[in-house]
Amino acid sequence: MSVPSSPAARVAAVGLLLVLATAVISGVSTFVNSYAVAGTSSDAFVTVRNLSVALLLAPVALVATRRSPQRMRPIELGGLALVGLIGGAIPFLLFFHGLALATAAGGAATASFVYRTLFLMATVFALLFLHERFRARVFAGAALLLAGNLLLLSILSPLWTPGTTYVFAATLLWAVEYTVSKRLLGSLRSSTVGFGRMGFGALFLLGYLALTSQYGAVTAMTGTQWGWVAISAALLTAFVLTWYAGLQRTDLSVATSVLVLGFPVTFVLGVLVHGSHVSLDAAAGTAAVVAGVVVVAGWRQWREVGGLLRATVTRRSSEPA
Repeated sequence: MSVPSSPAARVAAVGLLLVLATAVISGVSTFVNSYAVAGTSSDAFVTVRNLSVALLLAPVALVATRRSPQRMRPIELGGLALVGLIGGAIPFLLFFHGLALATAAGGAATASFVYRTLFLMATVFALLFLHERFRARVFAGAALLLAGNLLLLSILSPLWTPGTTYVFAATLLWAVEYTVSKRLLGSLRSSTVGFGRMGFGALFLLGYLALTSQYGAVTAMTGTQWGWVAISAALLTAFVLTWYAGLQRTDLSVATSVLVLGFPVTFVLGVLVHGSHVSLDAAAGTAAVVAGVVVVAGWRQWREVGGLLRATVTRRSSEPA
């Protein structure tokens, strides 16, 4: 079949492709951020970085609004503020503080694994609050994803650090936020939700810095640290743009399961940079994660993705040079 069989199938295929891109970005971001927060105040770093992302997203949201004006209800505005608090502010503080502690204790990859369990929490929330349909393949794929991550984790130490607890709390909040965001995406544009998350989040973070008298940490940042801020902000901007657009088009349980691919990406980057040996456990774990993602999405949806890609390639190849 050369093209998706229905408009709904095409939408789902596009959503899956967008979330796949998000997973790669997430894996790279986790690896980069383990270095980016070193030697600086994680609170100051997160605030400046997230404010930069909000500023980068503002033109995108503005253009989308002008092309298709959308009246927002008070409850939706309140929902965006909530998303900013529990998605764009508090969990970032927890995550980066936890990542800095975990990295210092040699457990950055373990903290990354804890973050990858987000799909388990989000799947439960999707069933309970979004009333997503129960699919056996989602749970079969989830078992493969968890087993794959555990195999990757088995070659790493320590298994738990104080920082891991902070990362776990951040992961739980993000699972809640994605559930709320999925609900908002039923009536709002993905660019609006993404900008709301980062814009309101940046306001909360600026208030937090003021309350804790940490603005001095921002002015004390070096040129190198500002460079890390720029890299991390670019990655997070790409994450937000692809993630909310993908989430709008596919189920929360599927989208968050696909995000687990970020863990093997982080692991492979670590191997390439540090030159460590890839064990049989690591290879098996990576294969299990990939298999889990394939199972969760389902053969029909992957077939639609293939049809969409073939149609795109055919269309471009037929265009005059």
